Parts: sequence; C-alpha cells; structure tokens
Amino acid sequence: MTTSTTTSNRSIIVLLGGGHAAGKKTTANSLKQELSKIPSTNVDIEIIDMNQFKEGCNASSIDTTEYYNQGKSAAITVSKEFHHDKYPSLKPSRFQFDKLKEVLRSKLYIPVDQPQKVLIVHGLYALYDKEIRDLSNIKVFIDSDSDTRLIRWIRRDVLERKTNTLDSVINAYLLGARREMNDFIFPTKEFADVIMPKGANEPNDAVKLVIDGIILYLTDKRPETMYLPTTTSNYLRPTDELSLEKERFDIQKNKFYELN
Repeated sequence: MTTSTTTSNRSIIVLLGGGHAAGKKTTANSLKQELSKIPSTNVDIEIIDMNQFKEGCNASSIDTTEYYNQGKSAAITVSKEFHHDKYPSLKPSRFQFDKLKEVLRSKLYIPVDQPQKVLIVHGLYALYDKEIRDLSNIKVFIDSDSDTRLIRWIRRDVLERKTNTLDSVINAYLLGARREMNDFIFPTKEFADVIMPKGANEPNDAVKLVIDGIILYLTDKRPETMYLPTTTSNYLRPTDELSLEKERFDIQKNKFYELN
C-alpha cells in the first residue's frame, strides 16, 4: 500500500549484519546512543533484534543445546564426528523473515505529527533477505576474525550471561556456527554499504559514518542537527569540503565504505 509523503514520514531502516558475537547488538546500542546526542532532532529510535523472529527464541545467538555434551566430566568434550541427525546444520530458514518484513512494513510510514522513526535491525541474517534489504536505507556488515568472535562469545554467554557452558559454546562453534558463517552469513557482506572489519572494537568513527548516513534521510535537516565537532577534526562529519549528500549510500555509485 502506498502512503502519501505529504501526510507521513518514511522511517529510516538500518541493517546490522555479521557473524556470531561480532558486536551487532553493541553497535546497535552505540548508534542509538549517538543519535540521541544530536540536538534538536525529533526521532524515535527502535532497536529490533532478529532473534525475536527465530523459531524457539532464546537469549543465545544460536541454540547451543543441540551441541551440548551431556557428560558430567569437568573436561571439555568436543564431538569428533559430525552427525546430521544429532547436530543439524544451522540455516537461515530458522528465522521468520516474513514476520520481520511484516513488522518493518507496519512501521515504514509515520504520520507527520509524530517523530520520524529510526529502526535499527541487528542479527546474523540482517542482510540476507532481498526484500528486507530493499526496505532498508543503510546496510552494515560487522566483521571480525573467528578467534575474536569465539572469545567474545565465550565471555558473553559463559562468563557474563551464564546462559551456556564452555563446552556447549565450543561445540556450537565447531559443529554449527563456523559452517553457518562460511556458507550463509559471510556471503551477505557483499550487500553492505559499510563494512566494519574489527567488529565492536571499531573506533567511534565507524559508528559516526553510519550516523552521517542516517542524517541524510532525516526529514528535519536543520543545521543544528548536523552535529558538527568543535574540538577535533578527526571525525567523519559533513563539512563544506566533504558533504555526504553527494555520497548517498544506495542511491549513487553502488559503492561501500570499508574501514580498516
């Protein structure tokens, strides 16, 4: 259904995809925090976790119960053989993309008398579905090497949240997540407008670059909303010399920014 732009504002949709424990949720929270700092900007920021649209939704990034060794030994036991019946392959089909698209479309147009929405969607397969990509304004792939992601995963689920055991996480990684990353998640990197190769450890300039992209789509573009720095020039901010109005993420050149 088409909605008149004279009576509504289009929501800004940002997709944050990437590997297991790469820092997608951390980046989403950073974006929300930075957007909240912009003065005189009337926006409603909503973070959407794709795990809410996963069959058997739980607090973990993947269902590690499938890979948990039930032995009572304190030693870590890693299964040496992969059995498809015991350790099923992790696939995108376990996510309910249709429900996510329904939610995004229901929030796509907001009456002009209400704050413009910024929807930040984060998840393993945020960049996987073409229809979701077409709805979005900015697509980000949060990358990180496998060792770093595994360490972050162990620290998060075993030490901090205490939602999984060490051997369940290691088995989940070796028998499921590693293959899933190579087969399904990593290929979505090619659809990104911005690539963050160091995950959540990326300097703030990476988040600020995405903020600049969001600003381009704001209905209210008064000068004070541009959030220019006053103490340092080491920011990716729009200036007279560098205007990101000329580099809309998807509209022109079909190029991406990779931050090294």
